[in-house]
Amino acid sequence: MDTTPLPAPTPAALEERFLEPPGFRWGHFTARDGARLRWGHRPACSAFDCIVVGGFLEFAEKYFEVTGDLHARGFNVWFLDWRGQGRSTRSGTRPAARVFARDAEDLAQFITSVSARGRKRLLVAHSMGAAISLIALHDHPGIVDAAILSAPMLEINTGHVPRAAARLLARAMTAFGCSDGFVPGAGPWPYVGPAVSNDPVRGQLLEMWFNAQEDLRLDGPTYGWLNAAFSLTARANDVRFLEAIETPILMGSAGKDFLVEPAAHRRAAAWLPNCRLITFAEAKHELFHETDAVRAQWFAAIDAFIAKHLGPEA
Repeated sequence: MDTTPLPAPTPAALEERFLEPPGFRWGHFTARDGARLRWGHRPACSAFDCIVVGGFLEFAEKYFEVTGDLHARGFNVWFLDWRGQGRSTRSGTRPAARVFARDAEDLAQFITSVSARGRKRLLVAHSMGAAISLIALHDHPGIVDAAILSAPMLEINTGHVPRAAARLLARAMTAFGCSDGFVPGAGPWPYVGPAVSNDPVRGQLLEMWFNAQEDLRLDGPTYGWLNAAFSLTARANDVRFLEAIETPILMGSAGKDFLVEPAAHRRAAAWLPNCRLITFAEAKHELFHETDAVRAQWFAAIDAFIAKHLGPEA
């Protein structure tokens, strides 16, 4: 693993809690196919490791506050930038079709690379990253001791367009060589997407970092990305797939989520053998970046989950 220090990101115009904390480390690890994926790391003198992955478009800088919250709970925290995002291997700013099974293998390889056997492992994942994490948990049983999934992308909210029609359109556009075309409502950065949080600052973190760091920027979703995402959600909604995942899971769902379908969370929680679902009726998509009131409730549930499945000393 390459641990060569990387230049610190230029601070955006944010409060200290949203900026790189002292002692934060950067590096890359090499995936099996040679791709270089960036990690961020906040070390702790602890026997407990926490691996964090974000959603579509996201990167480590957006999660400085979250990694601080987890570090304060005694975790040795790692954040992985997905390939094509952040400062991992990428080609341009337009999101391409993802190979989600490969992403899951990247995650599994990363976990075993940074967390020694015998250490307690917690996986924390959001949205697209949470759906990828389910594949990793399915294909690599026991790779972590417990997982926290925030608004997992189990079913995409297609708005006024029927989901079957949106799926057919994405498949057709990809088949006819238009996979790089933007889905309706999306476009090159900057573009305005649905509100992801009720918090006026946390809800703007992605855009603020994009403004401050040009090399972090990504455009809106393409037909190729959407077509691959529909294949992922089809697998993630399969009963036999979910019933085979025995890892203890805490799943958070936002009642006013405009990106993914909360109903899919309820179905999945019923089929997963060891899952607790907690719903926040007034929250939007990003529970970790919601208002202080929502975050307080979410972290209270997380603390109870950690104590139950990793031990009270975690």
